[in-house]
Amino acid sequence: MKPFSLLLATGLLAAAGATSSFAEDATFDVAFGVGVANNYISRGSTQSADKPIIDGYMEATYGIFYAGVWASRVDIAPDDVEIDVYGGIRPEFGQLSLDLGYARYIYDSSGNVSGELYGKGSFAVTDSFSIGADVFWDPANKTNWVAAKTEFSGLPYEISFSGSIGSDFGTLNLGSDKVAWDAGFSRSFADDTVTLDLRYYDSNRDPARFVARLAFDTSFSALKGN
Repeated sequence: MKPFSLLLATGLLAAAGATSSFAEDATFDVAFGVGVANNYISRGSTQSADKPIIDGYMEATYGIFYAGVWASRVDIAPDDVEIDVYGGIRPEFGQLSLDLGYARYIYDSSGNVSGELYGKGSFAVTDSFSIGADVFWDPANKTNWVAAKTEFSGLPYEISFSGSIGSDFGTLNLGSDKVAWDAGFSRSFADDTVTLDLRYYDSNRDPARFVARLAFDTSFSALKGN
């Protein structure tokens, strides 16, 4: 676990030290959206007992700083709702985009609460192709999730392809490493306010599933025409 916690801490400190260079021209905005899907999959496992869900979020940004809340229907007895409260920074260094922060996961009926530090990175190889990696670490439960990801947006009809593969590297105490992966296609419409995503999920501990998701996203600045 120490390498993962050290990686996250180093990244957070380095990015925090660079925030002064991003202070100029910082603007405040609030993004929000809602989505519907036939399933809620997280790290290869269903969180909704293979039932449809609706979720929504609101996120405030100021320059590279952000904070938000996201909620979704779940079916993890006795819980029916998951609420995530999160915040962090998203600095950019040329072709490299970083997302460093913390998320708190709250469940309605059981009152269970957990949290993870996370570090996400994406490198734009070309204008239409990017590769990256995500690292999540729960300091209380001493678990982690590490994933590699890729995205390609140069397909016909403005369709994008993306996929990822991740593992807990044995930290979930399941007897062996959990490995999960996904791959899918997405297409945005109406000035990128509506997105349809069709995705295949599978793992070495869960059955394969196909998820269709339709999301509606906008922001105050977009509604004002800025």
